[in-house]
Amino acid sequence: MLRSIVPKISKMDRTSILGDTIDYMKELLERINKLQEEGIEEGTNQINLMDISKELKPSEVLVRNSPKFDVERRDMDTRIDICCAAKPGLLLSTVNTIEALGLEIQQCVISCFNDFSMQASCSEGAEQRTLLSPEDIKQALFRNAGYGGRCL
Repeated sequence: MLRSIVPKISKMDRTSILGDTIDYMKELLERINKLQEEGIEEGTNQINLMDISKELKPSEVLVRNSPKFDVERRDMDTRIDICCAAKPGLLLSTVNTIEALGLEIQQCVISCFNDFSMQASCSEGAEQRTLLSPEDIKQALFRNAGYGGRCL
């Protein structure tokens, strides 16, 4: 069960899985502490944030919990990292979009606790003739998730 929940499992033996789970839990606790610190600072910095947002263009305003779509390509391998708001059918439509782009999912870790999170390692399908750029893949996944416009 831990192997299916914890990302970045290094080896498949029980000891390694437990060690990776402990490391992941420490990472999550660090994130929680960081977010709590930001929450404390947020109250004091809220006025400053309003001043900053007046100076920014509308497309540059920082949004908390904004969606994250990262795509990295190395030769024939592609790594996809998505974190966005969950909605019904998002997993299926994301997998369909990845396959429509000519990519085959080799390994995938998915979480739907608060938001939808997916980390996938893909390779190009045998019939894939055109090499898509990471930006093209990113934009297709962004639109698939229901976000209009372009992903920044």
